[in-house]
Amino acid sequence: MTFERFFGHDIDFSKAATMWTIHHLILTLFAVLSVLLTIRLSERIKKNTKEVTIKYVFIGVLVFLELAYHVHNWTYPRFSVPLHMCSFAVFMIIALLITDSKKVWNYAFFYGTIGGIMALLIPNSLGYTYYNFRYYHFIILHSIILSIPLYYYVAYGYRVDYKTTMNVFRTSIILGIIVYILNGFLGTNYWFIRYIPDNVSSVFTNWNVYIICFVSLVFITMNTLYFVSNYDKIIKKWTKS
Repeated sequence: MTFERFFGHDIDFSKAATMWTIHHLILTLFAVLSVLLTIRLSERIKKNTKEVTIKYVFIGVLVFLELAYHVHNWTYPRFSVPLHMCSFAVFMIIALLITDSKKVWNYAFFYGTIGGIMALLIPNSLGYTYYNFRYYHFIILHSIILSIPLYYYVAYGYRVDYKTTMNVFRTSIILGIIVYILNGFLGTNYWFIRYIPDNVSSVFTNWNVYIICFVSLVFITMNTLYFVSNYDKIIKKWTKS
């Protein structure tokens, strides 16, 4: 492996993280491991005297990964600005790590979890192979944005109520409309809403059906996250009634 190949643009979809390949399985395993390790280690990290230092290490890693992503795109050259949902999640998580704000966590929880899970389970690798740093960048970045909100859930006991869940969903719809309009001006496909991405084009052939399914999936996932994260309270409420 050469320096040029590792940091270049050697694209080969046969060796990239595409759907239903060994690389897809690897990404799925990383998603599962990220969740399990975070649950297992969260309370230990919270009690550690170096917790603040650990947070700033993660901030540094996230800043580096976000910058590296855009710089690498610019060298293609490919237009790149931080408008993807996962970029939004990165900024929210950085703010969360600095402030420990529950209000910030409400958004980071959904954006980080949904962005991380969807990216790792439905990968859109652009054809970068395991010979390229983007392959590992993809795994590391999305594992982190999946893990940090979960850390605050376990270690800090942060929870989201249903009103907030719906507020985040409505805000996401508004942001989605703005991003869609910007996509039209920029000729991009941020949030994968301007046109059907290649990794699911064999499933969806009609854009209207794709968007309805996309929005429905986000709504269902957010409700599922709300239920799973509050299952004990919801069950107690149901049993009392």
